[in-house]
Amino acid sequence: MNSEPLIPEELRWTCPETRFDFEKTSDIEPTDKIVGQERAQRAVRLGLEIPSIGYNMFVTGVSGTGRETTVKRILDAIDTTAEDLKDICYVHNMEDSRHPLALEFKAGAGKRFVSDVNECIELLKTNIPAVLNSERMALEKRSLVSEFEQIKKEVMQHLEEEAKKHGFGIVNVPIAPGKFRPDVLPVMEDKPVSFDKLEKMVQAGEITEEKLEEYRKIHERLFGKLAEAYRETKKIDVDLQNRLRELHRRIVEPTIDGILSRLKEGYDRKVQEYVDAMRKAILENLEAFLEVSEESNPYTIFSPNLIVNNADRETKPIIMEQFPDHVSLFGTIDRVIVDNRAYSDHTMIRAGSILKANGGYLILEALDVVRQPLLWQTLIQTLRNQTVVMRPHDPLSLLPVKIQPEAVSINVKVVMIGSSYLYSLLAQHDPEFGLLFRIRADFDDRMPMDEKTLSDFADVIANICHNEKLPPLDRAAMAALAEQAVRITGRRDKLSLEFSRLADFVRQAAHWARSEDGGLVTAENIRKAIEEKRYRLQLPEERAMDLILSGGIMIDTEGTELGQVNGLAVYSTVDYSFGMPVRITAQVSAGREGIIDVEREAELSGAIHTKGIQIIAGYLRGHYAQDYPLSLTASICFEQSYGGIDGDSASSTELYALLSALSGLPVRQGLAVTGSVNQIGELQAIGGVNEKIEGFFKVCSKRGLTGEQGVMIPVANKHNLQLSFEVLDAVKEGKFHVYSIATIDEGIGLLTEKPAGDLLPDGSYPTDTVNGLVDRRLRHMAETLKSFKYSG
Repeated sequence: MNSEPLIPEELRWTCPETRFDFEKTSDIEPTDKIVGQERAQRAVRLGLEIPSIGYNMFVTGVSGTGRETTVKRILDAIDTTAEDLKDICYVHNMEDSRHPLALEFKAGAGKRFVSDVNECIELLKTNIPAVLNSERMALEKRSLVSEFEQIKKEVMQHLEEEAKKHGFGIVNVPIAPGKFRPDVLPVMEDKPVSFDKLEKMVQAGEITEEKLEEYRKIHERLFGKLAEAYRETKKIDVDLQNRLRELHRRIVEPTIDGILSRLKEGYDRKVQEYVDAMRKAILENLEAFLEVSEESNPYTIFSPNLIVNNADRETKPIIMEQFPDHVSLFGTIDRVIVDNRAYSDHTMIRAGSILKANGGYLILEALDVVRQPLLWQTLIQTLRNQTVVMRPHDPLSLLPVKIQPEAVSINVKVVMIGSSYLYSLLAQHDPEFGLLFRIRADFDDRMPMDEKTLSDFADVIANICHNEKLPPLDRAAMAALAEQAVRITGRRDKLSLEFSRLADFVRQAAHWARSEDGGLVTAENIRKAIEEKRYRLQLPEERAMDLILSGGIMIDTEGTELGQVNGLAVYSTVDYSFGMPVRITAQVSAGREGIIDVEREAELSGAIHTKGIQIIAGYLRGHYAQDYPLSLTASICFEQSYGGIDGDSASSTELYALLSALSGLPVRQGLAVTGSVNQIGELQAIGGVNEKIEGFFKVCSKRGLTGEQGVMIPVANKHNLQLSFEVLDAVKEGKFHVYSIATIDEGIGLLTEKPAGDLLPDGSYPTDTVNGLVDRRLRHMAETLKSFKYSG
């Protein structure tokens, strides 16, 4: 039985100051190199450099391992020279204003196009009125008007001659102030006479009834011809207006063509077609373009809306969207209220980050995207179709507008940064995720420890101090920080890459150094920062400790008890974990129910804990009851545990309690136990070993160390030990002990201070051993059941 405790050097890795070749970190040349992430760097570089569709990237890892920084630095390092960047401009659709057109230009050409359009508009505003008011125009217009007036005159002259032949004349009869209508009336003594007057003349006997009737017939015939002539003159007026419009168009067309021709030079066919549409709109609505004012400016529809301008960009755009939402990512369309109705046009379209990053890179925090309704779905649709569809953002449809701009094709590489858990969720539940995010860059949270990585570690810390203007660390402080980095990983051969956590210790240590008027951060400052953080967060631990010390939770740290062992559990809050002892008991009797897991019966245990109980049953079957049936009813319980438990790290503890109850041998209460066990009886590594040891140590220390107390851990956990200095000092003084145990036999021997006993050739165990006593008790139970003819 090997019961020798571990020596202090095995309980904590101590970093020698001589491992660093500087006196203080300010002696180190600042560097921004990426440390310990070779695998992730290769993946990031591959994802950024492959231009194919679907090679978007998802960067996973623990926050603070440099994911975003690494992506940015690699982007700075690779060739991001822009060759095919585009400017995007929306213009009015002359055929359907509800569907603005998207024009694409090479980088810089969009800005030039906008400038050219604005110059052309100013020229058109000046030249169209000038041409239409020119002397040539006036001369041709007078000639045309004179020509049509002559035609009208000939039409009316023919009618006047016929009317005169019948003694009638064409007159304008007033019908309202300033208004007249044409009519034909008899002429007597060179004056037109109305039919009212003619009727009076009949009454006076000046003309006969027959004559009046004759006048009426002639009037009816002539008035019909007058109406026909009047319609003909109106038609002539319409023809005149058409001829005038044709004249205007013919005169002004060369001017418009000359001005707009510059908009076709150097642009693609779609732009040229738009310019032709501009020309057509102007020529068909010349009257509207003659009078321009602030209230009425028909040229507004020609104003281009340049929503993406890469004129001054020489490299591919790299956009980090800090606050992604529907508007910031995909853009929107603004609205104004006109006559109590929402109105939008092409000038109100606004680009989002995806369009601004077109041809380049867009970096997003994945959690920010998925936590917003429909944002993830829209992003996936956009990447799948390589197209951005602009829509007004109005999820409640409070201000609907009928405008649907033309979609824009994009080529943007999206870099998502998120946790491994979120990556797994998306991969499992979104079938398109794997097709659109083909590259995963997984950032490690630790790196192997050797001379080079320790030097790299110091370089990173020195760079943080330099960038944030913190006091430099001396070598002892760097060594203390490296020891904490080992503690974070839980491996003595690994260094943590969670530099955000480590930087917090450096900043807080710098605060304590400054408060002591020190210009240098020392090891004491680092340790104080660590202890201060622990103190800030250990309120739950202190309350649990108070319950134990006050007797509210029953834990023995001295003496011996039958079937009772101190197990160890780890409790975690958001950013702090601590260990505490928990009493585990076992009761046994003859029976056939096997091992009863009280936690499982109370529905307080998880599947892994249940598996651990089944492994214990397998251990009993393998080590005992080879020639008799295992006739046992046993109950195992975590005493005073009222929450759910899971995991198998207490399975060895449960087995020790069961062996104690079966053998009748009491167990030392000054020892606490942790470790998983397999069916063969070998102890397996568990998590939280440092917290568990320190938790039991604190309980023993508060009650008073006796020199007989300690913790048993699996041998496989030796390389995880990075215990506090308090534990280390107690071990050095012989007041506390840590034992590394390989097997159940070794552990039960230490707990009961009696040898476990090896299996003899005849298949039995020595009588005065733990295994011998257990075997005898189990055999007795089988015989008891047989004698009572017990049947389940």
